[in-house]
Amino acid sequence: MSRRARAVSPVVAPVPTPSPTRRGPHQVLRPPRGLTALELDPLAAISARGFLIVVAAVSMLCAIGLTVVTADQISSWPLAVLALVLLAAGYGWFIRSAHFDVGVSNDRFAVSYALVAIATVLNSLSCLGSNVYVRDDWGLVTIGLVLMAAAPFRTYAELGTYTTISAAIAVLLAVLHSFTSFGSSIPLAVIVVVAVAPALALGLGSVGYARQLLLGIYAERLDQAASRDRQFDELRRTFVDDDVVGEIGSLREEIVPFLARVRQSGTMTVDDRVRAGVLAQNLQGSIAEARQSDSISDHVSELTDEAGLLPRLHEDDRATLRALLIALGSSSHVSPQGISLELVEGEDDRFGVVRCRADDVRALRADVLPFIRMARLMFHRASEQVTDDTLLVQFDIDRLS
Repeated sequence: MSRRARAVSPVVAPVPTPSPTRRGPHQVLRPPRGLTALELDPLAAISARGFLIVVAAVSMLCAIGLTVVTADQISSWPLAVLALVLLAAGYGWFIRSAHFDVGVSNDRFAVSYALVAIATVLNSLSCLGSNVYVRDDWGLVTIGLVLMAAAPFRTYAELGTYTTISAAIAVLLAVLHSFTSFGSSIPLAVIVVVAVAPALALGLGSVGYARQLLLGIYAERLDQAASRDRQFDELRRTFVDDDVVGEIGSLREEIVPFLARVRQSGTMTVDDRVRAGVLAQNLQGSIAEARQSDSISDHVSELTDEAGLLPRLHEDDRATLRALLIALGSSSHVSPQGISLELVEGEDDRFGVVRCRADDVRALRADVLPFIRMARLMFHRASEQVTDDTLLVQFDIDRLS
C-alpha cells in the first residue's frame, strides 16, 4: 500500500473524465470512428424515433398504394402480400429496437434492413413477367427510405455500405425484369438507371444526413466544452480576486482601469493624483491585513508537514486552504482543538488532508460547503467525506511556487 493510501484510506478522489479535443478556427472536425449521432446526444433519440415512425408510415402507405394501383401487373398475389408483411415486420423491428437510451445496434438494424430488402425482392418477383414499368415497384423506394430513417442511429460509413448493397439489388432486379417483362424497345441502361435512382439517391442522402448530423452535434459538444472551460477559468479568477484574496482582488477592478485611463491621456490632473493616493493607501492596507492572517498554522491545532510543502504552496492554493481553515474555525460546531492539517509528499504525488472533529459533523459540512466547493474549483482534485465525528477534506497538490 502506498504512503498516500496509508495516510488517508477512507477518502477516494474522483477520477477525471477526458474532455474532447479542442478545435481551431479553421481545423476540420474529425469525430472518433464508429461514433453515431445518438451516442453523442442520447436525448435526440426522441426526435429520431419520431422521424423513424413517420418514414415507416410513408413507406407502408407507398407500398400499399402502389400495390393497389398496379394490381393488374401482379402475377403472384401471395408474394405481393408476403412482401407487405415483411416490410411491416422490418419497420416494426426497427421501431422496437430504437430505444431511448442505447439507440439501435448494428445487429438489430441489419435484421431490419434484411427484412426490407427481402420485401423488395418479393415485391419485384410478384410481378415477374407482367411488369410494365420498373418505376412502379415500391420496393426500390422503400429500400432507400429505410436507410434515410437509419441516419441518426448508424454511422455514415455503415450507411454507405448498405447503399451499395441496395444499388446492387436494384440493378439485379432491373436486369431480371429486362429479360422477362419489358420489350426490346426499352434500352437496358435506361431500365437500370430508373431502377437504381431511388435507392442510390436516398442512400447517398442518408450518408450525407448522418455525417452532417454527427459533425453538427460533435461541433456543438466541442463548443460546450470550450465554454465550460472559459466559465471555469472565470470562476477561478473571480474566486481568487474576490473570495480568497479579499480586498486586494477587488481593488484590481479600480486600479487597472485607472492606470489605463491615465496612460491613454498621458497627463495626470489633481483629481488623478488624489485618486492615486487613495488607491495606494487602500492597497497597502489590504496587503497588510492579508499578511496578518497569512499564517496557515495559526488556524490549525495540529500541523504535520514532514516534507516542508507548506512554505512552497502556490499562492492561490495557499489562499484557498486558508479560507477553508478559517471557515472551519469560525463554525460553532467545531470541537476545541479539533482541526488538523497533514501535507504528504509521496514518490509520485503530493496531497493534503484536513481533519476537523465536530459534535455535529453534518451541520459543520453544511456551514463550510461553499468553501469545500471552492476547494474543488481551485485544486485539480478535491473531495470530502463525513465519518462519525470527523469531516475529512482531501486535495491534491499539483503546483508549487
